[in-house]
Amino acid sequence: MKEHTPLRSLRFYILLLAFLAALAGFIDIPIRKLGMERVAAANQSYLEQSMDEAISGFLVLSGIKTGLAVIEGSEVGVGFNFQIGDVVQSVYDYVDIAWKTALAGGTVILVTRLLLQAVDLIDYWCLVLMLGFAVLAVLAGWIFPRRQRMNRFIKDLSFFLAVCTVVFYLVFPFSIAGAAFISKKITGPLIAESQRSFEGIKEEFSVENINRHLFSDNSEEEKDSLAGLIFKGKLAKIKEALLDQAEHFKDKSRDIAVWTLQLIAGYLFDSIIFPATFFIFLFVVAKGALVYLFEDRRQQAFSQGLRAVLSEIRPPKPERPLRRASRLRTDRGRRLHR
Repeated sequence: MKEHTPLRSLRFYILLLAFLAALAGFIDIPIRKLGMERVAAANQSYLEQSMDEAISGFLVLSGIKTGLAVIEGSEVGVGFNFQIGDVVQSVYDYVDIAWKTALAGGTVILVTRLLLQAVDLIDYWCLVLMLGFAVLAVLAGWIFPRRQRMNRFIKDLSFFLAVCTVVFYLVFPFSIAGAAFISKKITGPLIAESQRSFEGIKEEFSVENINRHLFSDNSEEEKDSLAGLIFKGKLAKIKEALLDQAEHFKDKSRDIAVWTLQLIAGYLFDSIIFPATFFIFLFVVAKGALVYLFEDRRQQAFSQGLRAVLSEIRPPKPERPLRRASRLRTDRGRRLHR
């Protein structure tokens, strides 16, 4: 064990200097200069842009939903009642799903931004605690070499903190950066196309346009409006107008269904699947590398502890003394007989 003392002393002083440097905040400076500051800035810009797009899309869908909700429960009739909301029910359902999707996507993006801010505060303390427990593990090995459970607990805790440090400093930021890169290539254009399409029909499904189209008070437009036909009692033209309106909303509902599916797929992959996939992949790689680095030390500690235990509980071997005593007795007996 003496031949390893200089190496242990050097390791202790290196860990102690690293702990003091981390406590003073000097280790964060080269980490940021090596590229993590650019990654953090790119992630922040990506999340802010995604949040702005989600809010604008949510507001557009809210305007469309408000216009459809006005007539969704309305009814008109002269001698009979007719639910106008039945005509726009399918369109309203699809718009409502897209509205909830935009709301959920914006919430996930906001939660991701909050997680990045929390990680920015926690990573420093994980690094300091990891180096502190590493120093404590070396000291415990010197002061209490026979307390294997305590030493193993401190080493396992330092390994856990090392994993958390790598996750907070590297895995989490790079998982968002990878998701942002894939989003710009695949899901970003899909979400933008759906939002532009919904914005294109915003004016058509506004409250003013729907009321003017169905219940116009203008004398020039009142002749062709549904309210004007009902007021004049032209049942044939009322039926024809309702069929035209139903066909129009049916065509719109087909397009809105496609845009809604694109929006759901875009936010699902952009906000959940891509970041989770990159996080799991990078976490497995980082943990495998740390296990590979710590495994040799764990095996050495285990073998040293096993040797210490075996040296303390070596069983006595009384068979050889007994055999020698029996041989002496037989020799004495032979001499007496002679």
